[in-house]
Amino acid sequence: MSIAIQALEPRYIDQLAAWHQAQWYHLDDSVNEAVRRKRLAEHCDTRSLPATFVALEDGELVGSICLVAHDTSDRPQYSPWLSRIFVAPEHRGKGIGKALIDRAKAEMRRQGHDALYLITEDKGPYYARMGWIKVENYKLNDHPVEIMKISLHGSSSKRGEHNEKTDP
Repeated sequence: MSIAIQALEPRYIDQLAAWHQAQWYHLDDSVNEAVRRKRLAEHCDTRSLPATFVALEDGELVGSICLVAHDTSDRPQYSPWLSRIFVAPEHRGKGIGKALIDRAKAEMRRQGHDALYLITEDKGPYYARMGWIKVENYKLNDHPVEIMKISLHGSSSKRGEHNEKTDP
């Protein structure tokens, strides 16, 4: 098994849009697969936001992670954000999600950011094991979620090193 993390290429947009729609349609019913394709097309250049990285296992698309300036308009003080972290179900438990997150953190550090935020419905413990802390409970279109943060410098980015037994 060989995992490569790279910038999104246009040939992966249709598959990612389908995966993202299936996973997160319930959080915003105003966003359909066509909207997701259009948005992802703006994510191929990873030198600035928005950006998307994909995970390939032996050349097969198996996951993705998006980086955006703002994931929710009423929290402008939080930026930038990890958004739409996805690993295909049959590839979970291999450390791919953590590899995607590590690449995103490195890219945001390279761009000069001090922290990174995310929204999660039910994966708070997973992120906490990697050093993320809960900033607040939040309602996203009437769905309860947590906003979490990680420092990109200092000790909090070192906590929660990868553990094969606990990494989904």
